[in-house]
Amino acid sequence: MFRRAPPAWSIVVYALAVVAVPFALAATRYADHPDAGPVSPVARAADPLVGLWSAHPVGPGAAPVRFYYFHGDGHGLYRYGRVGRTNTNSFDYAIDGDVLVLRFRKSGAEHRIHFQIEQHDGRAELVLEVDPRQGGEGRLVRERSTPVEHDLGARQLVGVGGRMWFDRTVYATGGYGFSLYQFRAAGIDGRGTGWFHRGDFDDWSTESLVYRELGDRLEFEFSDGTREVTPHVITPGETRVLELAADPRDFWHPHRYTDAGPSFGSVDADELTPVAAMAALVDREDAR
Repeated sequence: MFRRAPPAWSIVVYALAVVAVPFALAATRYADHPDAGPVSPVARAADPLVGLWSAHPVGPGAAPVRFYYFHGDGHGLYRYGRVGRTNTNSFDYAIDGDVLVLRFRKSGAEHRIHFQIEQHDGRAELVLEVDPRQGGEGRLVRERSTPVEHDLGARQLVGVGGRMWFDRTVYATGGYGFSLYQFRAAGIDGRGTGWFHRGDFDDWSTESLVYRELGDRLEFEFSDGTREVTPHVITPGETRVLELAADPRDFWHPHRYTDAGPSFGSVDADELTPVAAMAALVDREDAR
């Protein structure tokens, strides 16, 4: 059985650094499993699953995306969809011999899966006796063997480019939701690429975009081909604020976002995230 310690806001960040953000992951701990003796998170150095295991090779356009990411501290991410538009679920995990104990955080669904790691043509392949999200045997190739980390120290404070812009909503029914624009640094013409993430800290969607910042105007072209333009204002301060007059991902309603820190451009990082930066921002807000 798993039990959760007081939340230390984290997890979605793998995905951004992974889209690229160190993970100040939630402090979850495992108690004894009713079916097997003590099950506890594996120390990162001894965790054979650390890294990113993909069911599909990297592809262009609308190529399929499906992978498991294990951070090495008992937390991970499952992402699925197609290039440019994906959904992400966070999970807790532990290893008990050759059994992977995996629990999806939002649904609470828990699985005990026999696994082994095989070597084929110089590449490690994770074999799951039963893939909990696909059914049947699962085979995934290791695309990355180290955890994604995020350096929150970098600063670029000109325009929206190279930053993550975050809005957190506290639900009266409990929990949080978020919206987040993640922009890579813009080129000399003000144009760059990025992602829009929306959901909660255990389950969120991601879509890719191209943006262009021209004066007080921000242009978007999303992965579905739609193009949008909105006036925007950045208010300086200890924490900068981005105001979109007509947010295309909030039904063209005015929307305020807080500067959550630097964005990163590596494929791995940008393929995975919302949490280290979010975690740091939320902790900072809660401390006020």
